This record gives sequence, C-alpha cells and structure tokens, in this order.
Amino acid sequence: MSSDMYILDPCTSDEWLTFINTHPDAGIFHHPAWMNMLRDIYGYRIFAVCLKDGLTISAGIPFADVRSVITGRRWVSLPFSDHCQPLLPPGNPEALDTLLGYLKRQQGTEAPRIEIRWGSGHQDSVYQQEGFVVHSLELLDRDEESLFKSFNQQAQRSIRKAEKAGVTVRECSTFGEFESFYRLLVLTRKRLGVPAQPISFFKGVWDHIIGGGLGFALIAYDNATPIGGGVFFTFNRTMFYKYGASDLTHKALQPNYAFMWSAIKRAVSEGYMSFDFGRSDKANEGLRRFKSGWSSEETNLAYTIIADKPPRDGPSTIDVIAGAVIRNSPAFVCRVAGELLYKHFA
Repeated sequence: MSSDMYILDPCTSDEWLTFINTHPDAGIFHHPAWMNMLRDIYGYRIFAVCLKDGLTISAGIPFADVRSVITGRRWVSLPFSDHCQPLLPPGNPEALDTLLGYLKRQQGTEAPRIEIRWGSGHQDSVYQQEGFVVHSLELLDRDEESLFKSFNQQAQRSIRKAEKAGVTVRECSTFGEFESFYRLLVLTRKRLGVPAQPISFFKGVWDHIIGGGLGFALIAYDNATPIGGGVFFTFNRTMFYKYGASDLTHKALQPNYAFMWSAIKRAVSEGYMSFDFGRSDKANEGLRRFKSGWSSEETNLAYTIIADKPPRDGPSTIDVIAGAVIRNSPAFVCRVAGELLYKHFA
C-alpha cells in the first residue's frame, strides 16, 4: 500500500497519541506532554512529519520550529531531548528515505538547518554529528540482588557507603521540594560552567511530566539537608534518567549512587523493561564511567543534520570563555545566563 505524507500537530492529535502508544520504539520525548511543555514555555511551533497508510500513521518524526536571533532558524527533533528516534514501520527502511527526502526539500526554503537527534546514515546534504553515547540497562527478568551483583565494585561500595552513612532518598511530593532539587542543579551547572535551565523550565517539567504521571523526582538527604537528586521520566516501559545534581561538599556520602539505586529499584519493582541513563558526551569519561558502572550497555549516538555544510564539532571559543566566567562567578550568574540563553541553544 502506498504511503501519503501528512503534517499534524502532535500536541493535540489523538492519532499521534494512538501511534506512540502502540509503537515499540516510542519514548518519552515523543509524548505530547513533553512537546506541550516546549510549546507552552518557549512558544515553539510543534509539528510532526508523518506517513499514513490509509487512515493510520505508519511513520513519523516530531519537530519544533526554533527561531532565534542568536542561533538562527532550524527544525529540531526535539529541543532539550537526548534522543528522538524516527518512528518507522517494522521492516520498512524505505519509510525513512521518504521522510528524509521530504525534509531535504524543505531545508533551505523552510529552515536552513534540520536536526534529528538520531543517526540515519550519510547521504547528500545529510550529515552525522558524532560525539555522543547513550547507556541503557536491561531489566527484563532481573531482580534487585542480581542487579546489585552485576554493578562494578565502585558502584557497590558507594551504595553501601551511602546506606551506612544514613543517607535517605525521598520522592518530591510538592513543587517546594522540587525547588530543592533545582538549587542543587544550579550548583552543579555552575561547577560545570554551563547555564542552568530557567526555573520556569523545571516548573514545566513539574506540571507537564511529573504532574502528568510520566515522571518523578528523588532527593537524597543527609538528615534534613538535600545533598543530591535526580529527575526521571517514564513511558513505554522505560525509565529515563534526565537530570541529576549534587552538592560536592557532601560527595563523600555518595548521594548520586543513593538516588540512582533508589530509582533503579523502583524501575524493577514497577516492571519496567529498561533503564535509560541518557546521553553523554564521548569526551566526558568520568560520566561515562559512572553510567557504565551500573552494568549498562554503552552505544554510540549520532545526530542527523540536514544542512548546506557539515556541523561544527567540539566547543566554540565562546563556549570556553562563557564556561570560565560561569565557574568563577556567583550562582546567580549561572541562573541569569540560563534565563537569557537557554532557549536559543535548544
């Protein structure tokens, strides 16, 4: 049966929701809750390029139309998403060629640059931006004891150390508690030399994702003091680690291992099939070691770029200078930089 090209609004379309609820590769970033959050906070026009067989969607890629006075106009699938795989019919790789062909015809007239956060092969005017990896832990037929034994010695020792020190992990039940995580996040982003996401962005995460039953936030405490925390998304039997933060003055108590182990145990008890640790830069060897220590599988992650010239690899001179300024400035500089710049670098 021939397929017809079709553009729809995935934020409101019942067709799209039915499609992702039945597609095995659909993830949290394909969900209308995530796209509604992006639209509501930053005003992006959200749309999905789809193929239909008769009345049914057979393939689709969601996009945000990002227009910035700093970084220009581009279509991104999707902003602030670690990866967003094109959803294709099983055994039909030609569907991707059809979708890419349509997008290549739009590039230049509709958007100078089109970015898909998933690899698709290299062809004319389609580039693969390398430099990322993703870690995934399979949970099917696993229990807590067997999982714990599969972790490396560093992870096992750190979990036990946190437990022995009396570190407790609790789920945020109010936005006030969630703001405690945000304060830890600002400390972490300042340490890394990158702007912190605006508090309005995390209010959107709280309202759309956590409030929609598609995620939760955990905070690790030393007595009553928040010392670390993580934000996790859930969809299609996958738990996804999206944001993490910690206070280095309490590093010896191993809060990162405490909240991560709590989330993995929850994933096991609630019957999730996999735990996605999210994207990491290949150059960030420390983060890669941390994620690999949970017996996860590391795989390469490429982004597909449709543009007139190849994407630039590595940080720019401006990135390096801005990082030094943020690391050596008060925390409010990190927050203000995020308020001003975050939406431009989606």
